[in-house]
Amino acid sequence: MANMENQIVELSDVLPLIFAELNKNKEQQREIEEILATKHKILRGTFAEILVNYERIDQLNQEELIILVNVLFDVTQDTRIKPTNFYNNREITKANKYQQEKAPVLQFPYTFNSVIAAPSGRDYVTIMDVRELRDLWFSKILTYNFNTQRLSKKKLLKNSKISEKADVNMKSVKNIARLMLEGKFKADTILLNILVDGNDNIEYSDGELTIHEGTTINLIDGMHRLQGMIAALEENPDLEGFINVAIKHYPLEEAQFLLGQINTVNRFDKTLVKHYMAETIGAQITKDLMNIPELKNRISIKTTLDKKLNFYTNFAILSEAIDSIFEPQNNKDRYDITEVLKKFFGYLVPSFENELEKNKKEVAKISWINHHNLFVGFVVIAKKLYDKYGKDFPVDEIVRIINGIDLSRSEGSKFNDLMTTQGKVNSNKVKKQIREFFEVEVDSLLA
Repeated sequence: MANMENQIVELSDVLPLIFAELNKNKEQQREIEEILATKHKILRGTFAEILVNYERIDQLNQEELIILVNVLFDVTQDTRIKPTNFYNNREITKANKYQQEKAPVLQFPYTFNSVIAAPSGRDYVTIMDVRELRDLWFSKILTYNFNTQRLSKKKLLKNSKISEKADVNMKSVKNIARLMLEGKFKADTILLNILVDGNDNIEYSDGELTIHEGTTINLIDGMHRLQGMIAALEENPDLEGFINVAIKHYPLEEAQFLLGQINTVNRFDKTLVKHYMAETIGAQITKDLMNIPELKNRISIKTTLDKKLNFYTNFAILSEAIDSIFEPQNNKDRYDITEVLKKFFGYLVPSFENELEKNKKEVAKISWINHHNLFVGFVVIAKKLYDKYGKDFPVDEIVRIINGIDLSRSEGSKFNDLMTTQGKVNSNKVKKQIREFFEVEVDSLLA
């Protein structure tokens, strides 16, 4: 069998291009919907949803994805989407016989039964039939939130947009399905969260937890188990199975903290845990900074930076620098420092757009300015300007100071000597040396 994950990676380049053209052709859209519905019993409107929301494609199983590719090719005759480019003949033949199992379409208000509530009124537990979880997923009452899950797979598309999809290990899914079909799967606990976002509306009474229209329910731990259940039920629709379910009623920040807390066996990336738990004020400030236009999608929540996605630095480097250099103590400090750093990076990034983004590779050959650890130095500059001028510091000083420091990779550069120790010296020691270097240089330039 062809590798499913590799197929998706290859398809992710082709599908957006095909969809862009189909968006202009209503007749072909209707034809695709008709074939999917009549030949394969796939719910009408599924393809329309995928055109509007590309991530919806992640909810298709392997056969449905192959069917979609097949139908796209039959209707468009576009050789870029020819099924044999991605699948072998056995997979295509098997998919052609597939018809979607009609799962009940569930609607709000939806009631969970046999629920036990904790005194907090925010924590619940129950046991659910695997079919019920499947039906909740296909009815889109149960949803996937990238902000409360393991690291997603991101890919830079040819239109310069970033696609994001759930990082699902198909080998794990198949193994779970196999164990369920063999009656060997041991039910552990899946974790759901009813998101507290101002639109949530729930009621609990005598073991019944009712969820009303407008409320968001996120699957925050158990994606592989859920997909394994769905795969097992596709193979054996009469399969019986139950699983423990913990249901929380938390705002996003608390759900993230919880996910970091339960990260024990299959460990998350350590930087992602810091991002989710955000226990320090520096981490909270960094979360705020990640929303400004200049830093949006530029601060990685994964320790290793993906060069293709053009991240400037990662969450741990920036948050730890803010904590150690600004030393915030309370909420007043948090808001003051956030204001200062929003102004600082809001000016710095466009001022050095060539160095940080447009000509990054070429600049990196002669300068350290776009190295991810340089954000330690940038935070030092921001702190020194704040100490001298307060929140109304002159922004043109940012450019003067950075241009006044020798960040070249040339021999004889003190900073080059420091940075070339990376890989040989503990990274925390290197960041400490960067901080000390910048403190001396900036003090000299501000004297």
